[in-house]
Amino acid sequence: MKGFKVALLVGFSFVCYNANAVVSEEPQQWVDQAFSDLNSNNDGTKVLWQYSQQTVMPDMTRIEQFNASLPETERWSLVSENGDTPGKKRLTEYRERQQDLHQDKDETSYELAFSDLIDLSTLVFVGEDDNNMSFTFTPNIDELDNNVLAGVLYLDKTSKHLRKILIRNTDELNPAFSVTLTKFELELSFDVFEGLVMPAHTSTTIMGTAAIFRSLDSVQTVTYSDYKILNNPQT
Repeated sequence: MKGFKVALLVGFSFVCYNANAVVSEEPQQWVDQAFSDLNSNNDGTKVLWQYSQQTVMPDMTRIEQFNASLPETERWSLVSENGDTPGKKRLTEYRERQQDLHQDKDETSYELAFSDLIDLSTLVFVGEDDNNMSFTFTPNIDELDNNVLAGVLYLDKTSKHLRKILIRNTDELNPAFSVTLTKFELELSFDVFEGLVMPAHTSTTIMGTAAIFRSLDSVQTVTYSDYKILNNPQT
């Protein structure tokens, strides 16, 4: 699903903690399959989606819509900002920004599969409750020092599909010169839409400073809704 925007949670909760044990072959296969299904569902060459995206930032609440059947530079449309319908000038600015983002993506970026956030070889079974199984893992985020990051993922106990990924720092992070992050928490949650597992909510909490004096404190959440499949997924 080209165009899906991952926003870089709050709190880390572990269920029914058991003694750490390297994950056995069957649970490993469950996790591998869960990520394979998710990546396939997000593959724009296999499934075309339409959905709404609400982004909440400290000074802005923005609602956008995504339609994968349109040309790439036209797939995103702006619905509202802080509850107001955008005027012609703002819509023009938005479209130009989307074109710039598309050009920048083609020149300097690549798309990251959800499984790329995780070193699957480091999975450790933690425990389970009535609804979920949980595993710890070592994150794999190029821009950050993974030695001071910790992660946990949850699989639905019955269906074995991915429910949630949580990543947080265990010590200060220095992702760039003069930038110090004292807190970094990322949550990605997933649910079933149109019979397929897709992103439902992301949240990023950052606390830190840049050049000593400038605060970087920020909380951003993104909620996805109104999913609709525009083609028949390949099976």
